[in-house]
Amino acid sequence: MSYQNISASILAADKTAIQTALQTIKAKMPFLIALNPTERKKLRKMGAGRTAYVQDVYNAASNNSASIPAGLSLTEFAKDVQLMKDMTDIIGWLMPVYDAIQDTDLALGSELMKQADEAYGYLKNAAKKSSSQALSTTVKQISDQLKTGKRKAPATPPAK
Repeated sequence: MSYQNISASILAADKTAIQTALQTIKAKMPFLIALNPTERKKLRKMGAGRTAYVQDVYNAASNNSASIPAGLSLTEFAKDVQLMKDMTDIIGWLMPVYDAIQDTDLALGSELMKQADEAYGYLKNAAKKSSSQALSTTVKQISDQLKTGKRKAPATPPAK
């Protein structure tokens, strides 16, 4: 791996600035939508391989506008073609950041699992040697959670 260890934090002010920047992006693109899985499946996909097709048809339609009925707006077609080009640029700028965030999240999760595994080993040993029922109960709850992959709500609220 190309990293040693992730040792960082995000200041509250920086987190707020990031959120504000994202809100600004959304405000600059008020036409953004969110499709559900069913809607996604129903749509005909353009894909990277069809970009040239769309551009060629648009160019031909623009150069032969008399062949296009009034019901198909070449003005709207031109606007959509330009929007697709602009969106492609924006996606190109955002994807490396998104990928880096995802990779960092994955690596951080791996580090956390290693740390949790090590600490859990120490806790198990301590619970075996200790007469503390609270520690034994906690280790048992963690063990059960590890087996099922789900966290159970504690029987009593944790001490403050």
